[in-house]
Amino acid sequence: MSKPTTTSGWSRRTVLSMAAGTAAAGVVGVRGARAAWPTDPITVIVPYAPGSTDQLVRILGQQMEKILGKPVVVETKPGAGGSVGATYVAKNAKPDGHTLLFAVTSVLTVAPHQNKLPYGFADLRGVAQVTTGPNMMGAYPGAPFKDLTSLVAYAKANPDKVSYGSAGTGGATHLAGAAFARAAGIKLNHIPFQGVTPAVTATVGGTVDLALGFAQAIWPQVQGKRLTAIAQFGATRAKVIPDVPTFRDAGIDLVMPPRVGFLAPARTPDDVVAKIADAARQASAAPEFVDFAKRALAEVEFSGPEAFQRDLVAEDKFYLDLLRDLGMAK
Repeated sequence: MSKPTTTSGWSRRTVLSMAAGTAAAGVVGVRGARAAWPTDPITVIVPYAPGSTDQLVRILGQQMEKILGKPVVVETKPGAGGSVGATYVAKNAKPDGHTLLFAVTSVLTVAPHQNKLPYGFADLRGVAQVTTGPNMMGAYPGAPFKDLTSLVAYAKANPDKVSYGSAGTGGATHLAGAAFARAAGIKLNHIPFQGVTPAVTATVGGTVDLALGFAQAIWPQVQGKRLTAIAQFGATRAKVIPDVPTFRDAGIDLVMPPRVGFLAPARTPDDVVAKIADAARQASAAPEFVDFAKRALAEVEFSGPEAFQRDLVAEDKFYLDLLRDLGMAK
């Protein structure tokens, strides 16, 4: 039998095999390009009962669909202060960018320090911050103080006499009040309620002196002259409540903006996270979303993966220190 002809020392069979391999690689390359993220609908888990947070991300998701070319489906999984939904994303979702968490960052920076949970800080990563509250403090109009300076002076002269209502022990509003007291060097009497609304109602009625919460819970009462605006928790004055001073305006070094945004399983690839963040950035600047956020008294303040993750690390450290001071760390 004659040998296969050769070209420059390569057999014809080898050349044909290499050509076939190159063709196959080309098919894989084309398929890889077609499979670029996203390949499926994006599911966004909101770990709270239906209300303001899921409405916010539904409007945002409508804009993201236009950018990504895939449906954005919002599901609510409430329970245990947000940890049920957070657990689902951290432990059950594939780290491929198709299942995300949209929540207040306390589900990651507070809850795991308080209770033994299936997930911890290392199980989720920051993708994109979209809004920052704002949170604010309002006072009963009949209280013996009308602003932050007179509140601190009165509280120092009357330890434990000033009371504040929260949405429950260990929750965000409880910790905000405790952080304020620590930063101002005063003592406050904490009164827990079953939610922000009952706490605000009690403050309007004079049962307690102070109420804390998102601006959407406090600001309408201020506008109706049923509460007095005392301070907001951001580093700067939010555009939606520009006349309310920050704690720093009164010389109190306290910044606790409630960050709201997208989180993903920790092993989600960087390039996918970058694509999600870019879509969120564009969507958060859309007039439809900006108008909705303004009506909801939510401050649009976008930050990408690196900046958001840095803020999460700092926030996690802050809350762990505060919880240890309060004897509430697990």
